[in-house]
Amino acid sequence: MFNRNIETELKKWKTSTIRKPLLVRGARQVGKTSVIRKFGRENFGDVVEINLEKKEQLSVFDKAINVEDFLKRISIFFDKKAVEGNSLLFIDEIQQSKNLMELLRFFAEEKPNLHVIAAGSLLEAKIDKSWAIPVGRIDYKYVYPMTFFEYLEAMKKSALLDSLKSIIPGQQFEFKDLASGLFKEYVITGGMPEAVYSYVSNGNYNEIKTILNRLQTAYTDDIRKYSRSNSESKYLEYIVEYGARAAGLLFTYENFLGSNYRSREMAEAIETVEKVMLLKQAVAISSTALPLNPKFKRPKKMIWLDVGLVNFINDAYKELVTGVYKGRVMEQVVGQSIIAGGMHKKIELYYWAKERTQGSAEVDFCIQHGTRLVGIEVKSGNIPKLRSLFSMASADKNVIPVRVSWDGLKVEKYEFAGNIYKVLSVPFYLIDRLPDLVDCFLG
Repeated sequence: MFNRNIETELKKWKTSTIRKPLLVRGARQVGKTSVIRKFGRENFGDVVEINLEKKEQLSVFDKAINVEDFLKRISIFFDKKAVEGNSLLFIDEIQQSKNLMELLRFFAEEKPNLHVIAAGSLLEAKIDKSWAIPVGRIDYKYVYPMTFFEYLEAMKKSALLDSLKSIIPGQQFEFKDLASGLFKEYVITGGMPEAVYSYVSNGNYNEIKTILNRLQTAYTDDIRKYSRSNSESKYLEYIVEYGARAAGLLFTYENFLGSNYRSREMAEAIETVEKVMLLKQAVAISSTALPLNPKFKRPKKMIWLDVGLVNFINDAYKELVTGVYKGRVMEQVVGQSIIAGGMHKKIELYYWAKERTQGSAEVDFCIQHGTRLVGIEVKSGNIPKLRSLFSMASADKNVIPVRVSWDGLKVEKYEFAGNIYKVLSVPFYLIDRLPDLVDCFLG
């Protein structure tokens, strides 16, 4: 079983003096169940696991009327007790039970020393106005596909990983080619744990395709199961089946991907699929002033769950990081990597575009870093054209300009339109470190 970044956060949660029941969220098959089981085995004397997708367990535990009744049912069903301070109580697929979702709130009050973790996929798709979500009574963590650094650890490249974690701007790095080659492998493989495990085990790309095909079918089946009507189902299925073809691109709801579907229906469908964490919409901003003012009526940029799935759905394995497809896929993997940093809270991802009346400059991504805005240009080729980034930076001296490319880690100086700009150059293989590299850049 691979080590995941979220494990550090789970250990902090375990020892926190203000700990509450924890809800771990993420799309199906990103590794939620596996990482919680591993965390339980390594940090508790016992793990009591309830899987609410198993009908016999759902029928027993869904009827619990309070915390004491729930714990009594555990004792009878499993012939063991959930012991405070020793046991991890793990409720998997909690979206199957509205009752238990609402019951979570009472564990913090009635059993504060009992460690409780619940996990849910497609949770938001099941929630309607009749559900009472225990806001303020539970903690949240988010799990995403494996990052490049997690991939390196799975590939047993620990020494290289240690070097990547310690390098600073301007420092000589002798293993750029090795790191770049492994990142290209990651771009092809993606970060879905089952696909990574298969590749680590046998290095067979055909098996990866088989796994991704199975995952894609499962997502389609899931979204069909949770749609509220046949008419809604067709829009959701269309997004899940074809949405990744828009990965790394700007899109509009009207006639999405050449369909004849109307804007309102597609907007609702895409927003639902976003809620279950299969995609992320990066919204346009035209001002750099905080708080940001998203332009929801402008085209969005699509970031799909995982670059491996994007490759599979686009049937794009040949010449993957050369040719026309490379620009799109590298924006996808950078966007995916930035999003994966949001283990505590979902990261809001934007792109910057001038108002239409002022020109056509666009910066690929923007994120807020403290009280400042980071503008990120993704350059998959060899020509560092940064006119849009300079245009954004010229409008606000507090903007932090970043170029992500195959070049090394360094601080660059550019002269443009009579002004000098300092730009942080981050190689693709260090994108996992973007926040702390920005801190280094700021000094």
